[in-house]
Amino acid sequence: MTGNGYVLKVNGNIFPNSLLAPGGYSNTPDRRQDKNSYTDGRGVTHRNILPVKRTTVKIKTKDDLTYGQKLIVQSFFPNRDKVVCEVWNDERNTYQTITAYVPDVEYTIKHIDKDGNFYYNAVEFELIDYGSE
Repeated sequence: MTGNGYVLKVNGNIFPNSLLAPGGYSNTPDRRQDKNSYTDGRGVTHRNILPVKRTTVKIKTKDDLTYGQKLIVQSFFPNRDKVVCEVWNDERNTYQTITAYVPDVEYTIKHIDKDGNFYYNAVEFELIDYGSE
């Protein structure tokens, strides 16, 4: 067994796998950050890698999301400026707790049924870690 059966947990609540699209979780773990790195006149790169690394996570919901399911998804991100969550990190092969922000999210209504109910295309969320050592 690799994980505990989930890829994202926010405030102790597991994001429902049933709302994820197939292939709906990806991560770019422990991204290195540079400061004043350069390539010299001979073509040699000189890197100054900072100690703080960032993990970026993307989740994508299933298609044909109902309005009620959209509300469930949104409940995981009540404050997109600061989300403390536990994510699966594929570089460490374990869970990592990050404090992240969620950039703007686009919602597209796929169709409205005869009763006036909304159904949505898949919705994508990106969680960008503020950085951790």
